Amino acid sequence: MTALGGEARLRLLYELGCAFAARLELDELLPLVVAKCRDVLGAEGTAVLLLDPERNELFFPYVADEDPGVAERLAALRFPADRGFAGAAIEAGHAVRVDDAASDPRFYGEIDRVSGLVTRNIIAAPLIAREGTIGVIEVVNSESADVQFLETLAASIAVAIENARLYARIKASEEKLRAQVGALRRDIARRDRFTDMIGCAPAMTDVFRLMESAAASPISVLIEGETGTGKELVARGIHRAGERAEGPFIAVNCAALPETLLESELFGHRRGAFTGATQDRRGLFEAADTGTIFLDEVGDMPAPMQAKLLRVLQDGELTPVGDSRPRRVDVRVICATNRDLAAEVTRRTFREDLYYRVGAFPIRLPSLRERREDIPLLAERFLAGAAERHRKRISGIEPAAMALLVRSEWPGNVRELENEIERAAALARDGDAITPGQLSSKVAATVERAAGASEQPSTTAASTNRAGSPLRSARTAFEVRYITEVLRQQGGNVSRAARALGLSRVMLQKKMKDFGLR
Repeated sequence: MTALGGEARLRLLYELGCAFAARLELDELLPLVVAKCRDVLGAEGTAVLLLDPERNELFFPYVADEDPGVAERLAALRFPADRGFAGAAIEAGHAVRVDDAASDPRFYGEIDRVSGLVTRNIIAAPLIAREGTIGVIEVVNSESADVQFLETLAASIAVAIENARLYARIKASEEKLRAQVGALRRDIARRDRFTDMIGCAPAMTDVFRLMESAAASPISVLIEGETGTGKELVARGIHRAGERAEGPFIAVNCAALPETLLESELFGHRRGAFTGATQDRRGLFEAADTGTIFLDEVGDMPAPMQAKLLRVLQDGELTPVGDSRPRRVDVRVICATNRDLAAEVTRRTFREDLYYRVGAFPIRLPSLRERREDIPLLAERFLAGAAERHRKRISGIEPAAMALLVRSEWPGNVRELENEIERAAALARDGDAITPGQLSSKVAATVERAAGASEQPSTTAASTNRAGSPLRSARTAFEVRYITEVLRQQGGNVSRAARALGLSRVMLQKKMKDFGLR
């Protein structure tokens, strides 16, 4: 740098300080600092090193080398913050000038070895901000560099870097909040219409017990079950009952997103990472920070994504698309699948190491066929909601219609039952009950086949009207099973069972006698 008079010197410092302060993005600020300082100070090389206070290490956040191999090696280089002339400047708290670098005992030759540059002389000035020393700026091989000028300029650079970091934090908080709000909106749109799980079947009792244990532990949970069994509802229940209940709950269907979008959706991306990435975006893992992320249909996750998910589970770190530095996240991961993941591991379509990570605590949900005793309770709950949505007064479900529901196979499980009740409510007239005629032909056909196969003459079914016989048989069969189950739940106590069924004790005893249950 040529000698400048006092006024010209101050003008140059002011112009550089304004140029630096105008850049709020570190990715734009650091290249400008390096280029301007190299030109103004007539140096062969200029570098900004930032301090990682957790590891007490210095690193290069930006490298402007034409050789990509050199740039990559410098970007990966880290060294202790007390090494070299940079460490000397940090320790001294002011700029350090060395005219014969190679003969100085503080010389750290690793940077020259990696970059190929031969350091003859160097000036290193600490970057001191309000929070303390945040790094160092080094000017290499300048015959006319002014120590005082660089030290003054370093103060402007430190302020600009600190402002850019504060801006990045505010922007990150805004992006995280926006991602959370967007995820919550999507979540509300698809959430189940009931908030509490319903079930008294033994299989569901086991599920509730496992949910309680899972909620009390940070262990990874794998929820297994057929489509429509309520896997997301179980995940929500675990989240609400656990210590992360105040944090966000974000659900992602891994099968609903193509591989090209899944990584960006989960881990986020940097601006310019791909066509259309016009700005940085936080992923759903970061949006779920301090809460729970629910990965539904994890068995459909592509192999490359499985490896990245494994890293998150193992290290608590993720790397957004287009970024090179990992970010830490504090998230509980709950996965779900309708596949047999153990078989997928055998077929080598699912990573074995990931399977043992996500499947540490499996919870298997029973199909609706395995918990038929819960169908009346579920149907009544769904009907209450459907009647409210359709603005109708529906008095209930006729016993004959309920018998059809209980005996149906329900390949779509609880979700299919809910849709069936919704349809029936739409067909029912205001003030009436749901009748067999308002159920879909699919349900009726299933039960008719079963009734035709099992129909036998009996005292309860005998009638000269042959057309009515299967219906009364179905109703009777349902009542027998339902009363038997309630009696079992009440330990054989007739009075308690009558209260649970909404019957008088005398009426229940009469039914028990008619059905041969005594």
